[in-house]
Amino acid sequence: MAFDETAAREFLADPRVGIFAVAAESGPPAATPVWYLYEPGGSVRIVTSASTRKAKLLAHAGAATLVVEESAQNATFVAVDLELVDVREAESADDRELASRYLEGEAIDRFVEMASEHMPDENVYTFRPTKWRFASMSV
Repeated sequence: MAFDETAAREFLADPRVGIFAVAAESGPPAATPVWYLYEPGGSVRIVTSASTRKAKLLAHAGAATLVVEESAQNATFVAVDLELVDVREAESADDRELASRYLEGEAIDRFVEMASEHMPDENVYTFRPTKWRFASMSV
């Protein structure tokens, strides 16, 4: 089976930590690890504080890139360019959905509690994938 765009979308849908990069007018881009939400064929969503550097740069740039990789034995990566299509205030249900992708049991509740206490200015950023780049040495 070839590693094509369908396989890349399925790879991105698995719970992995991504590197989220946003261009800056001057200085280096903001590139940070993120948890993200994605289902094949859908939008990419991240939840982050509006006061972060990446959020401030995103407000100006309107676009970002998400890179996800697995290097253990598969040597696979997916990079997808993203166009910002929506920003809305996050609710605890957003934090729970995100945490449920990466955590289990009581850790989910602890994450939601931490987010509500320490990140009161969270937003949900929704992106439309615009360009896919990918490769896999395991196929």
